[in-house]
Amino acid sequence: METKDKPVFRVEEVQKFEREILRVICHDIREVIKKVSLVDLMTTEELRLRANKPLMLQNSRGSFFLNSEGKLTESRANLYYVSQEQIIKTLELVSENSIYAFQDEIKNGYLTIRGGHRVGITGRVVLCEDGIKNIKDISGLNIRFSREVFGCSSGVVKYMINGEKGIYNTLIVSPPQCGKTTMLRDITRVISDGIDGMNFRGLKVGVVDERSEIAACYKGVPQNRVGTRTDVLDACPKQLGMLMMLRSMSPDVIVTDEIGSNGDRDAIMQVVNAGVKIITTAHGYNISQLKTRKEVLSLMQEKIFERYIVLSSRKGPGTVEEIIDGETLNVLYKGE
Repeated sequence: METKDKPVFRVEEVQKFEREILRVICHDIREVIKKVSLVDLMTTEELRLRANKPLMLQNSRGSFFLNSEGKLTESRANLYYVSQEQIIKTLELVSENSIYAFQDEIKNGYLTIRGGHRVGITGRVVLCEDGIKNIKDISGLNIRFSREVFGCSSGVVKYMINGEKGIYNTLIVSPPQCGKTTMLRDITRVISDGIDGMNFRGLKVGVVDERSEIAACYKGVPQNRVGTRTDVLDACPKQLGMLMMLRSMSPDVIVTDEIGSNGDRDAIMQVVNAGVKIITTAHGYNISQLKTRKEVLSLMQEKIFERYIVLSSRKGPGTVEEIIDGETLNVLYKGE
């Protein structure tokens, strides 16, 4: 029984976890995971299966080994070891016993399952003339849990709104695992649905979800709530997807994730020159660090982004450190 000092989880949340996560894990490992305390289980961020190595779980408290009793520990004694056979059985469940049907996703190193959860894959890479053909002899799986945090963008959206119908071109800057995609997803939902309190009716949003992490489509259908006026191109390269959205869906805003590759600048310039706004993210600890990346620096110099939102995990993922005006570089908001 949960005490009043511990978080309380709704029955629906637990059932969703069982339906979307536990069902795709092989029986033996599933039984171990069922023994993990509810608080630890429901705050899990990653579950790692490595052949002939201990089962590992990462949550808000850190990264831990699991023993056969489902106890989280940093000790190396009496740990539960994962076999390659268990990994293969799990992958079969993840792919609904049809690994071949998911070959295009597997060669990219991951699968997206119902609920938007991502399963990373490692093993022996098979190459062909065009690049990676397949991944065989699977030796590791990393199940990354997808959790929507509704309202996490409430403190930043007001800095992005430009009048009743407008939005500023915005770049979210964050190190890995600091909540930038979660923040981006919630921003997408809010600007698509509209904000009653600000008399903001909502905009047509085009999401180019190259890594299937924003909308987390499963068989083409978004598993995450990304707004009623939102269209999604799933698993599509950013540069191609942005141009496709411009030509076919007449968006007011295009949302994509993790810019910085060659060609991203040209695609973003075409979006902006077409009168469409852009909201995207980039890896970095601060604005200064972004200037070391050629593609992003060029966009900064041309003052394409009108707002910069800098995140950290100082007080947990999604901590807003700064909001900066892209034109003047004045700090509009400074975290405590």
